[in-house]
Amino acid sequence: MFEADIKEELSGGRVGKIHKIQDTVIRPSNKWTRDIHCFLQFLHENGVNFVPEPYSINEKEEIISFVSGEVFNYPLPQKFLKDSMLISAAQLLLKFHNYSTKYISRLSNNENWMLPILSPIEVMCHGDFAPYNVTIVNNLAFGIIDFDTLHPGSRMWDIAYAIYRWIPFESPSNSDYCENLKEQIRKTKLFLDTYGLELEIRNSFVEVLIKRLEALVGFMTYEASNGNEDFKLNIEEGHLQKYLKDIEYLKENEKEIISGIIKI
Repeated sequence: MFEADIKEELSGGRVGKIHKIQDTVIRPSNKWTRDIHCFLQFLHENGVNFVPEPYSINEKEEIISFVSGEVFNYPLPQKFLKDSMLISAAQLLLKFHNYSTKYISRLSNNENWMLPILSPIEVMCHGDFAPYNVTIVNNLAFGIIDFDTLHPGSRMWDIAYAIYRWIPFESPSNSDYCENLKEQIRKTKLFLDTYGLELEIRNSFVEVLIKRLEALVGFMTYEASNGNEDFKLNIEEGHLQKYLKDIEYLKENEKEIISGIIKI
């Protein structure tokens, strides 16, 4: 089908495994991919055009549509640190969550997901709503890609990790640190205000984010110990230690963070 077409490797966390041919993307498939395709198809049937459209799947790979826009990784360029970019990301996540709530009633509890289901089930969590999984058009967040971490969960579970990635809310000792604590808090409040999250729910932000990072550390360690080369490489590159430092940073500053994001 694609033999005469140019095969372009797409950058990301899995070197040499994701390619673009014309307007399609070929990615490795997993046991959860079929359930992800059902969800993506549901979104497209409901008029959502900012996620990939699923085309086909077999035991080795999936074929989906290419979502237009640029994708950036760390260190983030200056335009990612602007309030306008952060606001657009919060708006996109809210839009995605609101569409995803319509899918909750369709769940059979027999689906396969990479990550555990977490209560309360309020939305379908993307699981990794980060700059490297969001396409940018005209300096604003436009499309969402890479749904391998999709799973049912709470809004805050997805929001907290999104904030961690987009601010980014990191320890000053880490290489991707961009803003001081005061600015991190201001931007977190801006994201939450834009999303429209109630003040009482914000009290759980730090607690949820710490649990999310602890879950990530545990997942990475487990996968690496079971031979997953991608996670082995991540650990060798220092990602595990970075998350542990960020957890301590959040614990040390929890009171100041919560105070800053719940003020009117």
